Amino acid sequence: MSSSPEHIQQRLEAIQEWENRYFEGSNAEAWAMQKWQTEALARMPEKWHEKLLDGVDRFLFYTQSMILNSNVQRETEERVLVTARVFQDDINGINDVRKLRVEENQFILSQLMAKQRLLAFGQGGVTGFAGPFLLASDMPLLMAINLRTVQLSALAFGYDLRHPAEMMIALKVFQVGSSPYFMQYPGWKELETETENIVGEFYNGQERVIDEKWLQQPLRQVGKLAMIAMLRKRLIQGVPLVGVAYGAYSNYRLTRQVSEIASAYYEKRYLLDRQHNG
Repeated sequence: MSSSPEHIQQRLEAIQEWENRYFEGSNAEAWAMQKWQTEALARMPEKWHEKLLDGVDRFLFYTQSMILNSNVQRETEERVLVTARVFQDDINGINDVRKLRVEENQFILSQLMAKQRLLAFGQGGVTGFAGPFLLASDMPLLMAINLRTVQLSALAFGYDLRHPAEMMIALKVFQVGSSPYFMQYPGWKELETETENIVGEFYNGQERVIDEKWLQQPLRQVGKLAMIAMLRKRLIQGVPLVGVAYGAYSNYRLTRQVSEIASAYYEKRYLLDRQHNG
């Protein structure tokens, strides 16, 4: 049995209330930190900006494609479909997951997100041991984990990322979700219009995902790694527990931020699609 129009409207109003709370909080961003990050980026030569932006874009595209073509993705899709069939037995593909009641989609989402946050927490904790390889691999792994977080949010609400347009929109969701708080509201408003760029299965919008303002997030991660490196000498029974805790919390916090944006975006889009299609 599908969600009633009244229930869909109630959920849309709940998401609107979340938007008001969440983005009001984003205005409380630490402006001193923002100013430092802006100045640091301004000192970087212009050609380095472009190379960095292009490099991050390529990394995201390649990582997304690699994940979507992996055995892990196929196994995850099958688990989502098996769970969906518990609620409704005529589910044949990922797009059919949109037939479920919103509470059922939320149940699937909660299962997927719990694992992602735990993964980010564990990966950050391992980084806290501050070995050179662990520090160097932290940022690529964290980006991959959070890109995966967006992908799983899309799956939970029945959006198949093997479609080129959906792949592109997922990258845009990642960009907004992983941005510093003060940048998220303009990005969120742009996300709300992204479906207008879907032409069939293809994307007809701006294909550049990362911009210069987003680079403030990697700068924060560099600051986190510097702090972990400083904390590695603070040992408790031979283990840098303070660095481990700091790394775990930092990565968990970012993944929680990305999952909150991604979950709200895909649920709102799902509800609007249901409302529009009756």
